Amino acid sequence: MGFLKNALFTRKALQSLPEMDEIHIINDEELKQLQACFLEILKDIDAVCRANDICYMAAGGTALGSVRHKGFIPWDDDVDILMPRADLKKFIEIFDETMGDKYEMTAPDSKYPLESMISAIYKKNTIKANFQTMDTELPQGVHIDIFAIESVPTNPVVRRIKGLTAMGLQYIAVSALFRHYTNEHKKKFFYQTSAGKFNYNLRMAVGFLFSWRSYEKWGTTFDRFVGCKKDTGLWAVPTDIGHYFGHIMPKEVYYPPIQGPFEDMMINLPHDPDAYLKNQYGDYMTIPPVEERESHWSVGFCLDVAAEEAKKQSEEK
Repeated sequence: MGFLKNALFTRKALQSLPEMDEIHIINDEELKQLQACFLEILKDIDAVCRANDICYMAAGGTALGSVRHKGFIPWDDDVDILMPRADLKKFIEIFDETMGDKYEMTAPDSKYPLESMISAIYKKNTIKANFQTMDTELPQGVHIDIFAIESVPTNPVVRRIKGLTAMGLQYIAVSALFRHYTNEHKKKFFYQTSAGKFNYNLRMAVGFLFSWRSYEKWGTTFDRFVGCKKDTGLWAVPTDIGHYFGHIMPKEVYYPPIQGPFEDMMINLPHDPDAYLKNQYGDYMTIPPVEERESHWSVGFCLDVAAEEAKKQSEEK
């Protein structure tokens, strides 16, 4: 069963692969610096959202960190937030005006590049590249992912049909993107295990089969398909862990957001954080053993690229 999960799902395959020279493992001092950078980005997003009446809330480990640790989970190396679809659309529309001086953005079905089916905000002049997008023209900085919350059909049969179709479209879109941005480093990394090799070749094959359309168009097709113009009162996060069916809960679990402590700020949380976190983690107050703590592969780490380049130039003289 472990082989099958690792072979079919790229996230699982990546987590099971050994390290390579290209991978940068964040040390304890760097983790503190990284979390400080995340906090700066969070404060900027929070300020823009408050000034423009945009709803956001902490997601996944960020929400868990607020509830269980009053801030970052001590070993956490990423930050995720949620936005209802309409609010995310508004945020994308005002991004250049409100945040474009310090940040870059990727988002499906927009004027910004497509990095995945998830939108993201990247701090300029930093490096913490996603392994999937190394050696590409996509943003490479420290980033926060923004997951769109969607309404889903209340009819279970219609919801099942739409969900399975959405998962198929998502697999096609991600595979097309995977194929477009493949390189020898990525291939070598996946080929370290039989499950990784299978996953790499499966993604490449699916990407090739559907290459009669661009990966951007497949991303747009998925993004528009999961949207729902009518607020059904049943909400989900189709691009999160579990895909379309993983976080289907009543709207009241998510909205309206409440406030929770996060380091030296207050952050928005889902309205019923207990129900939300139980859905994602089960017994979320129990600290997991070290071997079960999630970390993310990244390539390179620098919080001031300009200063590092100036230092190198000075040393070469």
